[in-house]
Amino acid sequence: MKNKNKVIKKIVNSLNANDYESARRYIENDLKRLDCKDEYYFYLALITENLEKKQELYTMALDFNPEFLDAYINRGLVKNELQDYDGSLEDYNRAIEIDSRCALAYNNRGYTKYKKQDYEGALKDYNKAILLNPKFQMAIDNKARLLLDVCLEDDKDFSEKFYLSLGITDINQGNFCEGVRSLNEVLKFNEKSALAYLYLGIAYHNLGNSDKAYENYTKSIDNNKNMIDAYYNRGQLLMKTDKKAALDDFVASVALDPKFIDAYYAIAVIQKDLGQYEEAIKNLDRIIELESQAVNAKALKKLILQKYMKK
Repeated sequence: MKNKNKVIKKIVNSLNANDYESARRYIENDLKRLDCKDEYYFYLALITENLEKKQELYTMALDFNPEFLDAYINRGLVKNELQDYDGSLEDYNRAIEIDSRCALAYNNRGYTKYKKQDYEGALKDYNKAILLNPKFQMAIDNKARLLLDVCLEDDKDFSEKFYLSLGITDINQGNFCEGVRSLNEVLKFNEKSALAYLYLGIAYHNLGNSDKAYENYTKSIDNNKNMIDAYYNRGQLLMKTDKKAALDDFVASVALDPKFIDAYYAIAVIQKDLGQYEEAIKNLDRIIELESQAVNAKALKKLILQKYMKK
């Protein structure tokens, strides 16, 4: 596996440098020698110009690996160029079956639907691609071109969904200020978006603004009493200043998710600090039932038993 990855890296680097002669050498010599037949035919297809031959090679790759996502996507592109739009749709449908979160597959399927004049279907797929990856410029451009060419009404909730997806993406990538801006746009469309308030809380939490984090976690819960992460995060925020209030939030978390190990551990820590040793042991035992290798839970249980309960 390690050798295969090294060879594939060399092939990709050569392709990126437009050095097809080196790429072919690595494919025909190194990759073929490793007997990686699906990758061998896949990369051979990449450097082949004739469309019918490319399609044949991608098909051969799929014969050896029927779950080869990139081979379906690339064969779909070739079929598109050959104007086999129905065959192209079949390949993109299969790619989406394999990975329902593949933005590229949705974008490409949208383009094929556009070529078939299924404009509503194309718009739906472009929107799905953008929501999966709100910074996917190709899908954004394709959608803009579609709306310019055809008079269509966009999904009325798309703007809210787009800014929510963009905000969550930025926050997950550590771009907290950008995330806050996008999530504030969400609230212009839906002032009761519990998910937007949750991620605003996460952003402010990471930015060190505890008051704004608390405010937004609370608004998230006020708008949806089932926001497990909002309870847990607010509890984390309160750990140092109000242990009893934090305990209530962690208890709410495990009431909603009885397998929430981190919340059980936080409960046990607070119970230990409050002198509620037996209750803490019960929650630590619950963690150990859920995860037999729970090192932290076992260590805390041992500490409580030896230091506080003298057992």
